[in-house]
Order: sequence, then structure tokens, then C-alpha cells
Amino acid sequence: MKESVRGVTRWRRSAALALPAGIAVGAMTAAMVQGALAANLSLTSVPFTLSSKTVAAPDGIGAIMNSVDAGGEKAVAQVGLPRAGLDGICVHATQSVNLPVIGDLGTWSLNIHSPAADTPLTPEQLASGDGLQANKLVLDAQAVNAATATLNASTVTPNTIGAAADSQNIKDTGLTGGTPGQFGLDATGGRTDLNGLAADANGATISGAITLPDLSIGIKHGDRGCAD
Repeated sequence: MKESVRGVTRWRRSAALALPAGIAVGAMTAAMVQGALAANLSLTSVPFTLSSKTVAAPDGIGAIMNSVDAGGEKAVAQVGLPRAGLDGICVHATQSVNLPVIGDLGTWSLNIHSPAADTPLTPEQLASGDGLQANKLVLDAQAVNAATATLNASTVTPNTIGAAADSQNIKDTGLTGGTPGQFGLDATGGRTDLNGLAADANGATISGAITLPDLSIGIKHGDRGCAD
């Protein structure tokens, strides 16, 4: 390629810097069909954050303790939502890029983003089918945080803290790896509402496909999130 001169783009340097972006975007392009992403985000060796403005799970949630191979065995909390409506989603991962011959290109961010609605969606709207709809959303996470969380239940179908990790209710949330006799959270007694969801995760899976309006998948130099 052409060497640089004063006032002219450094083509070799530009190509080198663009290479990680081109590789990552090219790999993701096959997953995009008219805004639909076959959503199996099993990035178990690359920690990432998953966030959403509001999440409504009409059938509640389950949680167990488990382990994943994340460059070595790591304990995680697995959280399962049988059905979930989300008002926007952002998946943000960072990775250092060091290529043979080219050398160290620093830290790069991969962001998968479908923005929240201009007018915030209520949990009732999300539970009735508005927003992004996902089936059997399972997170392998070091932490799952929410600004507020409401775990509804009834006297007939109460939520159970300390339920058997292999109970049928927990399995029905998509969590199939529970060890018999181990600790679990069975909060399937009613709708669960999460406001300001932020999960530090090693993996996320969604059964089937999820439709993502205004989907963007982009690479940014440095540690820069969806809103940066």
C-alpha cells in the first residue's frame, strides 16, 4: 500500500486500525436479517454488560448458582426469564487487540444496540407484547442489578427463596443445569418488573429469535458504550 506523505492519509495505518472493526462487523453481519438477530450471545471468554431500561417478565424469574468455563472455571449466578419484554437493549464488550506483525491496537468495544422507545414503555405494555420480546432469556452473570425490582406473587403461587435448584418451576425458566438439593430462587409466582437492568455477564442465550428495531452493531476504539 501507499506510504504516507505529509497531508495524505496513512493508508497502511488506517487499514490496520480498521481491521479489527472489519473482522468483527463481518462476523456479525451473517446474524442480521431485517433487524432480527438469532440471539445466542455465549461470549463465555469475553465478559460483557447487558443493560435495558425496563424489563417485564410475565411469568417471573428463576435463579441458581452454577459455573461456566470463562478461560477457567468461574462461579456465576444463572438467571432465567421464561418470557421477557424489554424497552431497549445494549450489549457492550471490550477486548484488547494485538495482531501479529501489526502489533498492539489497544482496547476496542463491540456494541450491539437497539434503543429504548422515545416514550418509555410501561411494564404492562412490555408484558402485553410491546418492545423487544424474548423467550427463555438466560444470563450467566457475576452480578445482575436493577434500580428497582418487583417480584409479584400470590398466596396460591408464592415466590420461594431457597427452592431446589432442579425444581420444575426453575427448569421452566430455561435453567436446566441446577444441581439437586442446591439453592435456587423460584420467583415464578407472578410478573417480575426490573427497572434499569444492568448485568455483568459471561453469557446470554435466547431461545429462537428476537426482533431488534433500529439495530446497530458497531466497533469503537477504547472502552465506549452504546451511548458514547
